[in-house]
Amino acid sequence: MRYSNKRQTGFTLVEIAIVLVIIGLLLGGVLKGQELIFNSRLKATFNISRELSAAVNGYQDRYRILPGDDDAANSRGIGTPGNATGAGPANGVIGNSDDAIPCVANATTESCLVFSQLRAAGFITGTGTEAPRHAFGGPVGLGRIDLYLGTAIWNTQNTGVCWQNLTNKIAVAIDLAFDDGKSGTGSIRGTGPYDTDVATKPDVIVSGAGNWVCTQI
Repeated sequence: MRYSNKRQTGFTLVEIAIVLVIIGLLLGGVLKGQELIFNSRLKATFNISRELSAAVNGYQDRYRILPGDDDAANSRGIGTPGNATGAGPANGVIGNSDDAIPCVANATTESCLVFSQLRAAGFITGTGTEAPRHAFGGPVGLGRIDLYLGTAIWNTQNTGVCWQNLTNKIAVAIDLAFDDGKSGTGSIRGTGPYDTDVATKPDVIVSGAGNWVCTQI
């Protein structure tokens, strides 16, 4: 019987350790990259409220009336007069009882006309009355917060920016970063209790009518 004099070769413990370290660094880099992307989208989503707030204030300073509620928009050459649904334009608020819906092309409610009037006046980009989209893909609303959240959650006619179809995880992250982290208090609130739902349903869309999360501007 012959025996080979060749030694069996394999990885040493040092080599295995080096490979494991490299794999760990790669995984850590991927996870860190995902975190950076998430945080970037989070900030971009919230910053929509700041951009729209500046646009609304700019429009109001220029024309002395709220966009969307502007009954003289046609005479200025910037679109259909406010409140095309027929319930008293120029009443000092953006929105009627049927306004808490995502805006599409050719919509005629005040909270949709607000986008076309802001665009025609040069304050924001986009097309017609269509709602802008936030960084996580859902539509953005602009108008009376109580119409989006309901009077039980927000009982005044403040103007606000609302994001639709955020997950509980994203809603909590925005609220923690820019407010108190609670779905029913502070300046950021939602149609559903995302602060408690996040524990068991982090990737589920915020519950409640319309699935909205709003902030006052």
